Amino acid sequence: MIALCLALLFASSAHASVLPTSAPLTSAASAVSTTYRALVAGSVGDSFRDVAKIVELPMPELAEDEVLVRVVYAGVNGGCETFRARGDFAFASNRQAADGFALGAEGVGVVASIGARVESVAIGDAVCFVGCGFAEYTKAKAKMLWKVPEPTAEMVALRISALTACAMIEITGKVRADEIVLVTAAAGGAGHFAVQFAKMAGCTVIGTCSSAEKARALCKLGCDHIINHRTKKVGEVLERIAPAGVDVAFEGVGGAMLHTALTHLKDGGRLLQVGYISEYPHNPNRGMESASHELEASSLFWNSETITRGKQTIYGNAWPKDFGAMSGCQQRVLDLHASGELVALVDGKRTFEGLDSVVDAIEYMLSGQAVGKVVVRIGAA
Repeated sequence: MIALCLALLFASSAHASVLPTSAPLTSAASAVSTTYRALVAGSVGDSFRDVAKIVELPMPELAEDEVLVRVVYAGVNGGCETFRARGDFAFASNRQAADGFALGAEGVGVVASIGARVESVAIGDAVCFVGCGFAEYTKAKAKMLWKVPEPTAEMVALRISALTACAMIEITGKVRADEIVLVTAAAGGAGHFAVQFAKMAGCTVIGTCSSAEKARALCKLGCDHIINHRTKKVGEVLERIAPAGVDVAFEGVGGAMLHTALTHLKDGGRLLQVGYISEYPHNPNRGMESASHELEASSLFWNSETITRGKQTIYGNAWPKDFGAMSGCQQRVLDLHASGELVALVDGKRTFEGLDSVVDAIEYMLSGQAVGKVVVRIGAA
């Protein structure tokens, strides 16, 4: 899974100059330095590690509708950052970025200054943002910010990962009570939210994972059936527990797992593609994985294709085509989390602090070991 950074959310930040214009702030501001440190790429390369470097940059000028955010936590989207670093697909313009480009897709922080016409947030507010998160400061359009109670790691998980699951499960997938929903990579950043939204809809949920630790986490979330694909053959278990097939598959693995999901999808079933991580460039066996099914997973995802396979419907990059239809998802996610009904899992097996640790965090997320969302602590709250 594009660890949970989908094209329709990060395309607006696919290319950003790393040489911001410096000018006096046009609004009230807290005590802000004249420079900040950021992780950037001077040019494209084969991997995130190949291109990432820390530089000192001048504090950016704010337009009247922009906000400067001091970053506290940044979310990790390994697939997104890999394609960004390589200049592939939605990030192709990075290949012509003479000044280089910024890195990072999401985060949470504290408002440090605001543009002249910004009224929705104030200095000192905690906000989630989509954009260049691997930096001590970032700027964003005020209308794109989520105002949140505190700048915690859990809030990072809500901004893209929980929103993705809510929109795909409830709007694109239109899951209904008593349906059977298969969630692959169910203990991942978006997968664990998909499990919860499907359960809230009254569905029977089958989750796949790769370790006993992940299985325990899914059990606590109420997942009805858990399949550790390292110890059991997913197809054989599905034949036993869902002999008539599954109604909906929330699928972020691609490769052989995608083939299995398609094989066990009912006639009239819906497959919601959230990524295809087994086929990403970091995997040396990606060619074998891609050859294991008849679809072109990358084209399906990056072109947001909706195709039919017999009576099945396959939604590539399954974001709703009508953004207006998902207008209530933001508040729903925030309200459910505030009430305790929606749990945000943040991986605790590894701790990543500071810009120096981001490369390791990316590779850790891509390794498949994490339980929940991987985050990096960038600064103090």
